[in-house]
This record gives sequence, structure tokens and C-alpha cells, in this order.
Amino acid sequence: MKLSIIYNVYNSHGVVARQLKYLNSLELPDDIEIIIVDDGSNPPLEGDCKNVRFVKTNNKQAWTFAQARNRGAKEALGEYLFMSDIDHILSKEAIMDCYTYSGFKMIFPRYLAVLTADGVLTQDESVLAEWKALKRRDWYASYHGNTWCMPRKLFYELGGYDEALTSKRHHPKRRQGEDSRFNRVWNRWASPQDIKVDVGSRIYLFPVGRFNADNNLNPFDLFHRLSYEAVPQPDKE
Repeated sequence: MKLSIIYNVYNSHGVVARQLKYLNSLELPDDIEIIIVDDGSNPPLEGDCKNVRFVKTNNKQAWTFAQARNRGAKEALGEYLFMSDIDHILSKEAIMDCYTYSGFKMIFPRYLAVLTADGVLTQDESVLAEWKALKRRDWYASYHGNTWCMPRKLFYELGGYDEALTSKRHHPKRRQGEDSRFNRVWNRWASPQDIKVDVGSRIYLFPVGRFNADNNLNPFDLFHRLSYEAVPQPDKE
């Protein structure tokens, strides 16, 4: 297997269904697998898509991002990992950039878009308005440290994600989260060797959170309901 695309997901049944329809429509090469780490969803996630595997953790802790990503890497068969979140939409161009990649780390510029119920990618302004997307030049939404491509061996050499951060029982504050810690480890490894991050093709992002006029993290009830408040959260149902 050349490439493993990994999502870690809790609930978010609606958007998972859209993603699977979309990914299936891309007609990706046979040696690309898609791993969806189901981190205790109720009911469990399911769906039909070429080369998709659901890895069910049944983890009921309040916040389990690091464990889920590490589990996805452990299950992966690909030489390269393409990790992302379920609110990101990976273009076929970006996937193929990673598929043919021979470097150390690639990141991707994001643009606001939506997957319709039929799994069709659209940047139609009327659809984005319905989602209350904040108007931005060309719908550009910057980069994010949670979406990257790198060799699986390098991921393990860097130590993977720090699972100790799960003890916070909530989404860590900015610059204190799992992605920030992982990217700092990357920088300490890459800088002495003068290894640079490569930039791939654009990917897309549903208009959620700070890109939503209402700062809504769960538009149309398609995503999870985990709180981002810096206070202890109850375990998942």
C-alpha cells in the first residue's frame, strides 16, 4: 500500500456519509487506503467506499485525539500517511501529490467549500451563504497543523502524538494542543538538517468555527458535539 488517508472521528455521521460519497467519486488508485478511526461513536460509524476501513476504538474518554491518530498510524499499511480531520475535504490533486511524494512533510492551503448530501464539492456562493461562511478573498482559509503528509516511518521516529495531553479532558488551548506539540517536534528534527516543509495542492474546509458567522462548530448537526471549553468535560456516551 502506497498511501493511507487517516481521519479520526467521533459521531459526525452526516459528514462521514458525505465524505465517503465524495472519496468514492474520486476513483483513487487501488494502493490508497482510507482509515476512519471511530473514536467511540454512538451508533458506530459505517459506510461503503472503495478501500475504506473503520477502526473502532470504543474509547469513551472526553478527548482522545492523540490516541485516535496514533491508532490510525498503527493500523496503516501505507508507506506514507495523509492525516486530516473530517471537516477537511481532500482534493484529488492533493491526494495524488501525497501519493507521488518522496519527501518528508507536505502541508496544504485550505479554501472554504462544502460537500453536498450527494458528496459533490461546491464553492457556490449561495451554498456557502447558507452555511454562513465568512466572506474571504477567494475563500482562502490558511493552513492548519492537523493536516499533513509524511512517511509513516518518520511519524514513528518523531514519536507520534503525545497521548498525555488527553488527561486534560478537553480540547487543549491554542498552542498547547496535540498538533502544536507534534509540529514542534517536527521542527526540532527538521531544522538542524535544513529540511523544509513542502506545499501541496489546495484542499477545502467546511465553514465551521472561526470561518462561520455564528462561530458554529456543528452546522446542520453534521459534526460532533464535543465542547472546546477549557473546563473538564464528561466522558462520551
